[in-house]
Amino acid sequence: MERRFYWQLGVLLSLTIIVNFALFYWNTVAVQKSEQLNTNWQQITSSNLEKAVLLAKLDQNLGYGGFIHHFKNYVLRREPSYLLGAQTDLSQVYDNIRAFRKLTLTDEEIAAIDIIESTVRTYASKLSEAQSEGYKELSVEQLDVLVRVNDDSAESAQQSLRASLRSSYQQALVLQTKLRNETLSTIKLGASVVSPIVCLAALLNIIALWRIAVLFRERDVLFEVTPDSILYCDKQGHIIRVNKAMEELFGYTKAQLLSMKVEDLIPESYRMRHINLRQDYSGKSKMRHGKKDGLNIVGLHKNGTQLPLDIAIASVNHGAKDFSIAIVRDIRQEEELAIKAERDYLTGVYNRRHAYSLLEDELIRANRYRRPLSLLLIDLDNFKPLNDQEGHFAGDVALKNLCQFLTESARPTDIIGRWGGDEFLIVCPETAHHSVMSFAQRLVKEFAEQAEHGLTLSIGVVAYDFVSDQLSANDCVDQADAALYRAKSRGRNQAVMFEAELLMTST
Repeated sequence: MERRFYWQLGVLLSLTIIVNFALFYWNTVAVQKSEQLNTNWQQITSSNLEKAVLLAKLDQNLGYGGFIHHFKNYVLRREPSYLLGAQTDLSQVYDNIRAFRKLTLTDEEIAAIDIIESTVRTYASKLSEAQSEGYKELSVEQLDVLVRVNDDSAESAQQSLRASLRSSYQQALVLQTKLRNETLSTIKLGASVVSPIVCLAALLNIIALWRIAVLFRERDVLFEVTPDSILYCDKQGHIIRVNKAMEELFGYTKAQLLSMKVEDLIPESYRMRHINLRQDYSGKSKMRHGKKDGLNIVGLHKNGTQLPLDIAIASVNHGAKDFSIAIVRDIRQEEELAIKAERDYLTGVYNRRHAYSLLEDELIRANRYRRPLSLLLIDLDNFKPLNDQEGHFAGDVALKNLCQFLTESARPTDIIGRWGGDEFLIVCPETAHHSVMSFAQRLVKEFAEQAEHGLTLSIGVVAYDFVSDQLSANDCVDQADAALYRAKSRGRNQAVMFEAELLMTST
């Protein structure tokens, strides 16, 4: 009896395994056929839809109210508005023809497009002829004869394209019917084995639901303990879910956040722009990074503090609802590190590496837009004796005072960098010879009047009305350095404009 029981149990287990494998195979085949059915239909209908849309646009741009209409009215009435309309429609016709050629076309369709394009180019040539001075003296009847174009072949070509679309659609229906019948046959065959495994499927479903419940609990735990701030919001911007890190970042409780909109967490001056961006982005199911995409995102803490943020957003469509998931990171430390990486630790102005990079950018801009650019290389005279006699602390104070003076004297658009030791660089965009020399002389004079310990400035100045492609940042600095060398050799406390012979002298 016991042996029989185990034998029956073994048979039942074997049958269960066989039925499950059969069910799996049936499902796989049915899914493959369904996917093939959908894929074929999508491919065919997508291609035909694109062709139909382009053909409709082509008919509209060529037909009544389109290019030929404006063309003939211009010939008859000679009014500029019809000429403008004809030129605009002609451009759109060419665009449609180019778009057509990018699609997968049959030889007959390519030939039809060639005929239409040839006819359009003939019309375009006639339109150009009708604008010439020699045509102004002709009568309307004479003009009509001269610019008349036989477009019967183009009309036949358009009819051929329409017929091709209809034929393609009919072929698609035949293919879909065949695939649908094959799919239905597969489904009917597989359905005959479903009943014996219904109970087993119910049991498996219970197990699956239990596992899903476990996963949901794990997800909720991970959502709460993740160090990044996460929020969910609906299409209107109402916050519908947040985690603990979000509360800590903005200083609000969860209940307070769930009663707010996303824009309440943004300074008022940024809110309208953020609303427009959110509405534009809604429904796009892809990840987007605020900082990486060039969008500077600023958050508003409960206490009024503004927070620089990086936000990764995924917009998701779930049923009839659109909502967004945002992962928010506080990047204050990153920005502080970035500032430290590009600033001189003592004076606070740009360090040499970053100043050089900005100079290269300005050279590119000046060359592109043919704008003037000037450069000042400044040396603090008598700095070494001050360091030797008063100590390095006094020297540091002098360098800080000099940078404060340069910052207050320069324009907001000027670039100030520490070039090394007691040398400083000022890049002056949009500044020509006369202006930059006046600026340099004013710096020399005003600094000498206020500085202590006999400190003065020697300045090498170089100015370009136009920047050539061959001019590099190194060339600019070398030229400014040559002028600075001449200023120091002449007795310091002065500014000298670069001239070509100075570079030869310094070398």
